[in-house]
Amino acid sequence: MAEMALMYHEVDGLLYPNIQMEKQNLQNLGKYGRMAMKYLQENNPSRYKTLFRFGMLEEKMKEVEEEANQLLDQLMESYLQKHKPENPSSTMEMWKIREQAKMQAEEVVLHQVVMTFH
Repeated sequence: MAEMALMYHEVDGLLYPNIQMEKQNLQNLGKYGRMAMKYLQENNPSRYKTLFRFGMLEEKMKEVEEEANQLLDQLMESYLQKHKPENPSSTMEMWKIREQAKMQAEEVVLHQVVMTFH
């Protein structure tokens, strides 16, 4: 087993280990990852702090983002299969059906993926 050598710095005669947390790039999260992070921070701050301290927050929120987007795509596709437009060449009708699909799918995604404790 390899040993890790710690470097120390001295302050007022005391030695402190040189330990740095790995930076988490939370700026690259998408909509659902940010929403899940905010929800977790507000509703389960201890879990949020634990994930942050151990450098797992970014990874976990990216998992949430991926799962949310997959579910959103599946639900929208399912809705569009069931609700065919009367006039497929009508841009407005297609837009309305897609918006309805997105709204319904997003509601499910928020409750099943984003607003659960990960």
